[in-house]
Amino acid sequence: MSQQLEVPHPVYGRYPPSHSRKTSDSSESTLYLGSDSTTDLKVNTSNLAGPDDVNMPRTPSPTQEEFNLLHAVCIAVFSKKIVKALNPESTWMRTHPVGPLIPIALFIIVSFPPLFGHEIIAMIVGITWDLWPAFAITAIGTILGEVVNFMVFKYACTTRMRKYEQKNLDFGLMAYIIRRGGLLMIVVIRFSAVPPHYATVVFSTVGISFWIFLLAAVISLPKQFVPVYTGYAMKPGVSGQKLTTVVEDVVIALGIIVTIVAYKWLQKESKAAREGYIYERRKARQARILAEGYDERVNIQHV
Repeated sequence: MSQQLEVPHPVYGRYPPSHSRKTSDSSESTLYLGSDSTTDLKVNTSNLAGPDDVNMPRTPSPTQEEFNLLHAVCIAVFSKKIVKALNPESTWMRTHPVGPLIPIALFIIVSFPPLFGHEIIAMIVGITWDLWPAFAITAIGTILGEVVNFMVFKYACTTRMRKYEQKNLDFGLMAYIIRRGGLLMIVVIRFSAVPPHYATVVFSTVGISFWIFLLAAVISLPKQFVPVYTGYAMKPGVSGQKLTTVVEDVVIALGIIVTIVAYKWLQKESKAAREGYIYERRKARQARILAEGYDERVNIQHV
């Protein structure tokens, strides 16, 4: 039989340890070892955050600006590689009678978020056909894709997006400035860094007229000329010419400038309208609360 130690260990104290001593500070855990000659071990747990701690820092979700930047970087880095890899297929499309219908169908498919790739398809069209036929194919595919996108979200998602507008401040603010800005605001948004097919989802669910949207989509078609000309400048018979290189640089520079100016103007308008939107949002919430309270009183009286 093992004998229990009568003399405390000089370091570990008496076994088993006692937890009888308690401190007034709840953030410290004290282990008493049963000997006055030893030091209590105190573990400070005030700075330890558990998985359910509400103050624990969390990884933030990417903002719309970060998403747009990532989209632009991916297009800039991988677009030319993808276009060169698809060069044999582009040759087949150019010689086939139904070749132009393929990119038009692709434009319609990628018009639904979260898909993307309009710029890559436009570059492939530019490298496949001559400049103006390529731009015509791109314009037709872009308009058809935006129209289909507008109709689907208008008749299938308007109710859900209205509820989301009441919950999300940023989405509600965009809907607010679109309703106030009308055609000019829609055109500026389509020229900005916001992906056009994402913007179309907002346009279709905030009450914008279809004909106003269609007119804005036609006005913003020159933005599609940039990737078309970039692809056209990569054609074997055109690539390397000095004039083509200069025009490509000018077209890309103008596209970047217009995009930056439109985006800055959109940010300015959003900042200016934010206070008024928040005020109207609060008044609408108060009106809903009063209406709900009135309905409850009426129901009680009827009972």
